[in-house]
Amino acid sequence: MDINYQYVTPQLYRRIREYREEFHRYPECGWTEYRTSWRIADRLTELGFEVFAGESVCGSGTGMGIPEEESAQEYEQRACTEGVPKEVLAQMRGGRTGVVGVLRGSRKDTGDEHCGDRTYAGDRDCEAESGENAEQVIAFRFDIDALPIQEERTVYNASYRSLHEGVMHACGHDGHAAVGLGLAEILSQYRNQIDGEIRLIFQPAEEGCRGAAAIVSQGWLDDVDVLLGGHIGIGCRHIGEIAACSGGFLATSKLNFHFRGKSAHAGKAPEKGKNALLAAAEFTVDAYALARGHDDIRVNVGKFVGGSGRNIIAADAWLEAETRGAATELNVKLCEQMEQTAQRDAGKYGVTVKMDKVGEAQTGESSPELVKLCEKNACEMGLTEGFRKEAMFGASEDVTVMMERVQEHNGQAAYFMFGAPLFAEHHHCAFDFDEEVLGIMAEFYARSVLEKQKGEDKPE
Repeated sequence: MDINYQYVTPQLYRRIREYREEFHRYPECGWTEYRTSWRIADRLTELGFEVFAGESVCGSGTGMGIPEEESAQEYEQRACTEGVPKEVLAQMRGGRTGVVGVLRGSRKDTGDEHCGDRTYAGDRDCEAESGENAEQVIAFRFDIDALPIQEERTVYNASYRSLHEGVMHACGHDGHAAVGLGLAEILSQYRNQIDGEIRLIFQPAEEGCRGAAAIVSQGWLDDVDVLLGGHIGIGCRHIGEIAACSGGFLATSKLNFHFRGKSAHAGKAPEKGKNALLAAAEFTVDAYALARGHDDIRVNVGKFVGGSGRNIIAADAWLEAETRGAATELNVKLCEQMEQTAQRDAGKYGVTVKMDKVGEAQTGESSPELVKLCEKNACEMGLTEGFRKEAMFGASEDVTVMMERVQEHNGQAAYFMFGAPLFAEHHHCAFDFDEEVLGIMAEFYARSVLEKQKGEDKPE
């Protein structure tokens, strides 16, 4: 396919691939992306962005499903051995691994029209400008976390395979982060063609739908006029395909259950125990039954750990589960039913159960007007036949939390699926994708900023 690249040069494309392959070698799961965020922040600083990290991006104690302190310390120690400065680790400790790069355009002297320096820790007292001279805030969201999967040693990624046992980028977030840095290079070069403000939001903990809410709570989306995001390989499998998500985001809740009983000798006096594992097993079966026969809701128990030995009545059992619904209201109801079912089954065996919600996202839709503008960019890239204005996402993504905040404040948001051949499915141990999609994403995003503001100015 002949693609018209105006901003992505062969040299930049190579650098984007290098970014991606570095991120792939050093994958980090949600809230522990210390090395990844450090490398992103460093590069943004080199490119002239104002960089925010730590509490100003994710707040303190605002994230769901943050690792326990003991395991978090292990990840911090690993990051330290891989070169992350101690002061950076201190800034990001406690799951504060988000990064935001801000670039204010220099197309014209802004004088007193801007609000001046802003506090990006939730202070949004600056009133929005109005009228045709109002300068836009355009934001891009890139997720950066990996998955707890042991990577299969395949020929496809032998040169950049994961160096972290039990963790790999199996969903393309390494590519998303790399595109973000590629876009940063383009925008830095063309800064004199930009009006207003650009925000590149590098979000931790998308897996499990945990990270977006923490960033939203800090006010980063409150005054955004345009938000763009996207995903590699979902819904599109051919290079040059781009589909706008008009809907199909499944609302979801990520739930942890702890069943607590009483241990006893399994042979001598089993009747003196209270079997937490048995209660959890019955709940697992009953939970799946809640969604049986319904196409618009889903339940999954993905992890089950219980007991301490074959001859001991299990005192504890832990489950990691999720619900999904085609509508937010359906998911809320299903989540309530899960808790009620857990309490009922625990009561049958005289044990207790506690449910914790550790992640959440709602449904969402792209803004039609923004999709129409982006279609023009795709056509000018030579992707007329590959662009779809309406497509269903078919999974859950906490970018919807950001989209909703922008849209409820009268901004526009759109999410796109970028086509790429896959060597294995998402969340599979052999997942990999055709890297040509990285250049297409960066070009598409760059045009969304630069083409509509393009003047006679040349790059700096």
